[in-house]
Amino acid sequence: MWKIFRRGRADDGHKEDGHKEDAGEHKPEPGYVDWIFAAAADPEPSWWEREGWNPKRMGELSQAAFLARAQELGFGLATPWGDSEKYDFICWARPEGKFLRVQVKATGRLNRGAYDVQPVYSTRDEGKKTYTAAEIDVLAAHVRVEGKGLRRGKDVWYLLPIAAFEGAKSLRFYPGRKSRRARWEGYREEWEWLRSSGQ
Repeated sequence: MWKIFRRGRADDGHKEDGHKEDAGEHKPEPGYVDWIFAAAADPEPSWWEREGWNPKRMGELSQAAFLARAQELGFGLATPWGDSEKYDFICWARPEGKFLRVQVKATGRLNRGAYDVQPVYSTRDEGKKTYTAAEIDVLAAHVRVEGKGLRRGKDVWYLLPIAAFEGAKSLRFYPGRKSRRARWEGYREEWEWLRSSGQ
């Protein structure tokens, strides 16, 4: 919603905010400058709510977030042609780091105090399968911590080597929470591990 106010002088029949005492209309007048202010809208719903819990769309948003974050940290990135590979990016530490195949998985829904990621993919004949070392090197789990309005959620990344979770069908993350089951916290924001593993 937009509102227009005029700046007026106190002795010309205008209030300090530019409104006339005896008029409810806002008409342009010579010698006055219109000022436009944007009224604050209601806080938007979370990105997961906006996308209607669409896994494909949410995955695309997480891939874009990974690309931006990795570029900001100075990594080189490339994407495979088509969508037949099991990884989303080839990532390397510039200038001459080893190529690492990175699969990005997204989650943003709090479930019993944790955020779940399923490191699996679907096949036509065999249903869901877990990733292997022959297919990827790193899982980048993108956790969008819940929050709305001025306390909107934040991005948390877990960078797990395939050897740490190979064969697992579900991973639970507890960013910012104390839990005896938080076994993956050592991989939270481990971008330097990603850099050194590619040397």
